[in-house]
Amino acid sequence: MEDRPHAPEGSFVNHVRDQLDHLRLAQLSLAQSGGHLLSLCVPSVAFGVWAHKFLHAGVLTSSMLSIGVVVLCCVYACVGDPRKRRSNGFGAEVARLFHASEDDIIVGDVTLLDLSDEETKLLQYFRSITVDLKSEKAIFRTWSMVGGGKPGVGAQEQLSFTAIRYHASFLCYAVATITMRIPNFSYCGGEIILWVLENLLLKPKVFEFYLHYWPELKKKGPFVCRENIMWLGHVLHVAALYEMLTKDNRYSSRHGLKVIESDGEEYSTSLPELALHLAASMRMNATGGVPCEPGLVFFQCQNHPFCGFTLLEGLGHFPRGFFNEEKHRFQDFAVKGMRAVVETGGIKIACVTTKQNNEAFDKAYDRELATLENRLLGGKSIAKSDGDTDNGTASPSRILASLPFAHIGSDAWDLNYLFFWATSTAAVEKIYENFVKARIDDLREFGTWGDEAASEAASYCCREKEEGAAELGGWNSAPPAVCCFGLNIPKSAWSSAILPVLAQVKDWKNFSLIETWLKRNLRQETSSSRAWLGESCEWEIGNTANYAMAVAMKNGSDVRALHHGLWLNNNKENGAATVVSCSPKSLQVWRCKENTEGTGLSFGFTMVASSVAKFVLRPSASRREAKLKLSVVGRTELQEGLDLKWRETSNGGIEISVVRKKANDTTSQGIFGGFFASSTEEKKEIGEEDEGEEVGEEDEEASWRGKRIEFSVNLKASPL
Repeated sequence: MEDRPHAPEGSFVNHVRDQLDHLRLAQLSLAQSGGHLLSLCVPSVAFGVWAHKFLHAGVLTSSMLSIGVVVLCCVYACVGDPRKRRSNGFGAEVARLFHASEDDIIVGDVTLLDLSDEETKLLQYFRSITVDLKSEKAIFRTWSMVGGGKPGVGAQEQLSFTAIRYHASFLCYAVATITMRIPNFSYCGGEIILWVLENLLLKPKVFEFYLHYWPELKKKGPFVCRENIMWLGHVLHVAALYEMLTKDNRYSSRHGLKVIESDGEEYSTSLPELALHLAASMRMNATGGVPCEPGLVFFQCQNHPFCGFTLLEGLGHFPRGFFNEEKHRFQDFAVKGMRAVVETGGIKIACVTTKQNNEAFDKAYDRELATLENRLLGGKSIAKSDGDTDNGTASPSRILASLPFAHIGSDAWDLNYLFFWATSTAAVEKIYENFVKARIDDLREFGTWGDEAASEAASYCCREKEEGAAELGGWNSAPPAVCCFGLNIPKSAWSSAILPVLAQVKDWKNFSLIETWLKRNLRQETSSSRAWLGESCEWEIGNTANYAMAVAMKNGSDVRALHHGLWLNNNKENGAATVVSCSPKSLQVWRCKENTEGTGLSFGFTMVASSVAKFVLRPSASRREAKLKLSVVGRTELQEGLDLKWRETSNGGIEISVVRKKANDTTSQGIFGGFFASSTEEKKEIGEEDEGEEVGEEDEEASWRGKRIEFSVNLKASPL
């Protein structure tokens, strides 16, 4: 990916097209918000007439006074606690749905379907821009987005929503959404997410921007910040997701989550400690959220700590429902105060609150953290009123203002992740149906994504790539302005972001249209079997990640179940073995799960003619003291010139290789199947206890050892 443009500017024509898209949103908003505008204009005109008649003011002066009244009314609509005005709420029905069920997860088996060809190509693209990069120079040539800030020494560049932290996190969420359907192959998704954490999210170039907003934290470290959820929230979410997929608890151990700043200072925490820190920061904020920039609480960023909380509950680090109080508090605030008054979408982008990373909040933070620690030890949490701490002492936090408008891309970010953690998916669906869907329908009818019949005249999201051209740019959309209020977002970005939401609400009409429009710019390389959405470096990775999430959801990935731990519970006994490494790196794995009969483990992969595959399997994490033993039970025809070999490894696992046959080798070829069993226990089927003997808890560890595991490797020549 070294030929990618680093920060190209879009052409004038394409810039105008971008602005027209935003004007369409504004036009649609004005049509829907006529009542609000009329309520402002009528009294202002009346005031102007009154001033002209009774105060004998001139026409120009009266007009200025009228405009001043409109401005004051707009300021009044923005300033203060939005919950005090009915127009800022989502209504009683949404509130009732959020409280109707504490957890509407459907308990049952999670369907594990094979990956599609498109998913494997998207996964190969994600590998090519992560684990395949071997030097820091190559990494930051590929990850060259400046995030709307100023390029240069230090982290001043990573200030907006094309910053590296967002691309890196979105990539991890997409990888998890795809690879959750091949749970035994933890190497496939886990290796990518671990790489992102260690080479991007926890690197100074990515996180040191915090010193721009909170210089007082110099020599204290980023983990103590009571704001900065735009980095801390993603770190919690991504690291917890890594543990859920791989069972590797390195980041949950004491000091397991660490960073080293550019001056050599090291700071550390752990996932449980970080979760309690963020929850305490939420509890003392008047909105129930955590600010991103100083005093700015963005709805979309709250999703990620809540997703992290949900994952940590599913992993058993906290009791199930431990963070429900914090979830309900933020949901209640959103229901009453986060509906966009200017209907450019459904959900307000942000609220302005008191800055809380200062000494004025020290006592409030200490009390809230102590309350959470008491709850963890089994003590009861005292119900708190808005703005109060649990002991009744007033919190310094106040809501100063809220932005009255929304954005379709912001709504997409809000709703996509809200589905993963919210106490009710029905409430999320209702917000979409009542407050967001109409904007998308209007844009569709306006022709934003071309003709629904996909005619030749339909518009394209990016410039067509010329045959043989080395550059990978599309529209080459410029980065957004500094800070998160620069809403000059290209259509390709918010269109790919809304796609996962449409998959989760099952709005297949709009999904199909937008997916078709995006696919016209789906770049594919036959040599490496990769696929991605072309754009400039400021948008390409994030766009592709959101698109990949949507594709995986359409194909059956249940990311909510993954976050709540049902996926883990459903698959923890799969085969009692996990693939922990694989080569070559370009191997396309498309299955690694229990077979359809439920009798064991099966996985498959696609290999090109030059590939020689090797898998390393080991017992599941809780059974590392045991050893696997493979017994061959049959062979069938294998690709000509190849054979299969295997050996036991020193850590109790098995290494299985696809090798090239020698020219004079006449040994049989074939696909093989077999069973894994302990090398120290007699093979037996589970359930074959002696008559009258029950398997107790002490025998649970041994019971897997006789489990028959059918193991079949399916080789097929790549059509590419």
